[in-house]
Amino acid sequence: MKKKSCVVVLLIFLFLPSIMHGNEQQLPVQMSLDQCIRQVLKRNPELGIARATLAQLKEQFASAQKDLLPTISGHYYYTHQPNSIYYPTDEFQYGFTVEQPVYHGRSIVTAIKQARISRDSARLETRKVMNDLIFQVYSSYFKLLRAQKVEAEGYKSVERLTGHRKDSEAFFQAGIIPKNDYLQTDVELAQGEQDLVDDKINTSIARAELNILLGHPVEMDLQPEDDYSSAERIIFWQDTLQQAFERRPEITQACLAAEFAEKDVIMKAAPFHPQISISASYDKRGDRVDGHAADELGWPAEEKTIKAVATWKLWSWLKSQNEIAAAKIEVRRAKKAIDQVNDQVALEARTAFQHLKQAEKRIRVSTRVIKHAEENYRITQARYQSQIATSTQVLDAQSMLTRAKTNYYDAFYGRKVAVAAVDRASGALLEMYLKQNEDKAN
Repeated sequence: MKKKSCVVVLLIFLFLPSIMHGNEQQLPVQMSLDQCIRQVLKRNPELGIARATLAQLKEQFASAQKDLLPTISGHYYYTHQPNSIYYPTDEFQYGFTVEQPVYHGRSIVTAIKQARISRDSARLETRKVMNDLIFQVYSSYFKLLRAQKVEAEGYKSVERLTGHRKDSEAFFQAGIIPKNDYLQTDVELAQGEQDLVDDKINTSIARAELNILLGHPVEMDLQPEDDYSSAERIIFWQDTLQQAFERRPEITQACLAAEFAEKDVIMKAAPFHPQISISASYDKRGDRVDGHAADELGWPAEEKTIKAVATWKLWSWLKSQNEIAAAKIEVRRAKKAIDQVNDQVALEARTAFQHLKQAEKRIRVSTRVIKHAEENYRITQARYQSQIATSTQVLDAQSMLTRAKTNYYDAFYGRKVAVAAVDRASGALLEMYLKQNEDKAN
């Protein structure tokens, strides 16, 4: 029994480290583009802040609306007058007051309108953040796919260079080629291996960027699904520009900011107007705790009043006029900001559209070039085997093939990002995403 126990303990001691290390290894996590977008819209802290701000401003708007309603307040007093001659030493009083604002220089109604404007602007800010986040996912997602494709091509490049090095070594050993040709292949192979190291680092960085965006640990082995539709969508410039002016939330937000500034002029002028309100109150007092008075007291135990109160600030050293002047200047500034936002939106739309056209031209050229580069490498390699071509020609053909494939991946995934950039610039990216998910649900 002792021997069996010792064997069991020894086996646990030997295999426990390997089991623990095996648990530390992370399995690849595969996610589609749609899954990434869903997760970002669910977890992103910036979007969470925007949603919280919107919820806060909704409550403030509801609170501002209730300023039009009457208020009810109650009070209870106890007064002790030890030297009183005509009144009891102890006096108790309680009562209620109902007050209804009538006219406050349009300040209450204007405050409600400003609260509504702030709420609508926050709602637009939420859509803007969502629109930008979806584009960030597109950009990071396809950046990772592009990096993976380039890394895979780096492996193929090293494999081709390794095969060519073996051929060159065999030819050199046979005395067919000089030593400098063989050394050149060795140098090119070392350079290819170094390029592959760089490609691996670029893939790791691109994966880390997407992980951070998704709220994952930075080192998670995230594997994007390369199943996104490659069907091209025809996009026209005039449609893009028109949609940008109609849909971009920044433009509407700028218009709302100007409207808010105009309402603020009314708010600053409100102190120049009378403040009118109506109140009704009921009071009961006496020398008892419940407010009842003794029979021998000479004042009424109950008092009911209705008041119409008007107050008017007559002089404030022109402070209100200064505030009104400052508010009018803010209106002019806000209206100028609308033009600035319009120009910025137009520039973003134009830049995105031009990048799309550039990507479309690059993908057409790179598709044609990659076929020529593959054929050129095949022919040059065959000619080298027959010692018709030189080693330098093979290396040039190999370098041309690697560059052609890298350019193709740049163009292929660059076009996908460019399409998303156009949709973002036109303010349609969020709507298109929501529509796609609605169609899938149906």
